[in-house]
Amino acid sequence: MKLASKVYEVADVDDFAETAYRMGWTDGLPVFPPTEKKVAAMLDYVRREPDEVIGIISPGEGLATVEKIAVNAVMAGCLPEYLPVVITAVEAMVDNTFELMRVQCTTGGPAPLVIISGPVVKKLGFNYGEGAFTGTGHRPNSTIGRAIRLILWNIGLGRPGQMSHATMGHPGRYCYLVAERPAEDQNPWEEIHVTNGLKSGDSAVSMFPAGTHIQLSAGVGANTLENNLFVFQDVLCNLGYFQAASQKLLVINPQAANVFHNAGWDKARFRDAILKQCIRPVRDIKRTGGQSITATWHWTKLVDVNDDSAMVPNMIDAHHLQIMVSGGWAPPVSQCCAITSMHGEMVTRKIEWTWE
Repeated sequence: MKLASKVYEVADVDDFAETAYRMGWTDGLPVFPPTEKKVAAMLDYVRREPDEVIGIISPGEGLATVEKIAVNAVMAGCLPEYLPVVITAVEAMVDNTFELMRVQCTTGGPAPLVIISGPVVKKLGFNYGEGAFTGTGHRPNSTIGRAIRLILWNIGLGRPGQMSHATMGHPGRYCYLVAERPAEDQNPWEEIHVTNGLKSGDSAVSMFPAGTHIQLSAGVGANTLENNLFVFQDVLCNLGYFQAASQKLLVINPQAANVFHNAGWDKARFRDAILKQCIRPVRDIKRTGGQSITATWHWTKLVDVNDDSAMVPNMIDAHHLQIMVSGGWAPPVSQCCAITSMHGEMVTRKIEWTWE
């Protein structure tokens, strides 16, 4: 197998680390040397041609070939069996619906969140319990999330102060991945890839263009369901990100999901109740000013701007409130996460691979 990537000679691992910083191959964290042996092992595993183009990564318009994806996966510390997941994530991000150019370049600085669901979660050993969003010693969570970042950095050239103009930036841009709790491990609700058109037995990657990440105390199990819903509504309707009706993601802990499930609530009923409640009057929204009027669902396009009592929806339909179950078992405060989108929408792709 002939590789197209340029070969660099370094004296040792320490020399490689300094070379990586000097050449700008990393955003600041150390990376592994992508030796020909390790890259070839990746390509041998997936049995795909190295020059096959998966997509074009904006804003640098770099060609994401299978070889280049493998190089960055090796630098992140991935095993060969992780490569089908990384390739699927790239396929999702280059879908026009995701709006990768805006995600990479906007001043808001969103971070692509990798969502893993289906049988692959247990097959590859993803963590979906305690510390689901954090480094927990689970190699697939950390290295696959890191590989996505390096691909955006090295192939897409989405670098702050150059082609990325993030005002603050998102800490998830180092590594941002969460795996959904499997149905057979006390997840009572329909899995997120099933909600988005795939089969329960499919393994999938969903890419979500995340703008904000908020941990909230929903109080599920220590309060009425009505009050629990009110808390979710209050968090989602924060004026700080209500200039437009944008897609949202709720990551619900298993304790909360089971409390609602045991009370007769499936995911669709839970979602629809929140959608109905998530509205605010024009008089409130006006306080945000006329920002981001180019947004597809900017509030001025949804209601009569001269009617201060008109109610503005926070999300326009069921597709714009995505819900999944992940994380550890919660105490009565019932920590959950609310994640808002920024530009684009979530894209879900089936992983076209079977692990032996």
